[in-house]
Amino acid sequence: MQNLCQWMIWSILLWSTLTHASPPTFEWKDPNTHEKLLCEKCPPGMSMAKPCTRDMGTKCKPCANEHYTQYWNYVDRCLYCNIHCNILEVEVGSCNRTHNRVCECKPGYHAESLFCIKHSKCPAGSGVVKPGNAQEDTQCRVCPQGTFSSNHSSTKPCQPHQNCSAQGLWVNVPGTRFHDTYCTSCRADKGWEEGSGIGNCHEAALDFVAFQLKSPRRLRRFYRKLTQTLPGTEKKSIEELQVDLHSYLLQLKNLHGKERAWDMVQVVLAKMKLEHILKNVQRSFSVGL
Repeated sequence: MQNLCQWMIWSILLWSTLTHASPPTFEWKDPNTHEKLLCEKCPPGMSMAKPCTRDMGTKCKPCANEHYTQYWNYVDRCLYCNIHCNILEVEVGSCNRTHNRVCECKPGYHAESLFCIKHSKCPAGSGVVKPGNAQEDTQCRVCPQGTFSSNHSSTKPCQPHQNCSAQGLWVNVPGTRFHDTYCTSCRADKGWEEGSGIGNCHEAALDFVAFQLKSPRRLRRFYRKLTQTLPGTEKKSIEELQVDLHSYLLQLKNLHGKERAWDMVQVVLAKMKLEHILKNVQRSFSVGL
């Protein structure tokens, strides 16, 4: 019984091998003898030079340069490699005797309706959950609680808020999905003389003030007076405007120092008659007015 089973298995394997080894065929009528013949097809990479006769098999010829056949065939000429990559594509498969050229969208782009489209950027407040590739656009999601994204990006996921208490600091500005938590060692009730340093209190005031302006109109006006430039025309949410202002205040601090940057902010707040914000800063950080 065991020998019979083994014989059957070997028979099936042999039949399968012979079946797959046999070239596919096509019917051909000899124009001279009018005899119907079963001719073998030419393999991929070749085309038919001459069909079979009763006495001779099919004659095949290799494809010329820049030409191909991908399948068993009986065409009289190979196909031209007619795919050419454009400036937004890269070649991932070269033209050879068995395949046409293969192109795909270059990094940063994806295929959409036969065109390569630039990957979308996730807006501020959202992060990348799956980067785009040659076939798919970037996939975004709104940053969940405890995370943020302050930039428009096609690559960056949401980042976790920093933990102030783990650093021995206090929360100055609570994090949102648009910006990180800002920490400080400055506390008015503790007094900066205890070690936080007046410089840290000026830095805390700069972090704090950007998020006290609550209307887009006021934010744009403050930004214009501080930078002495016209604001951009791009429509942005109030959260994005606050993040932009905070980024500019950081540049100001790096350029002029913390104390000088805070003095410049105070002047603009006074000109805009925003004394309530100045008082909040004084109460929170004890920086001089």
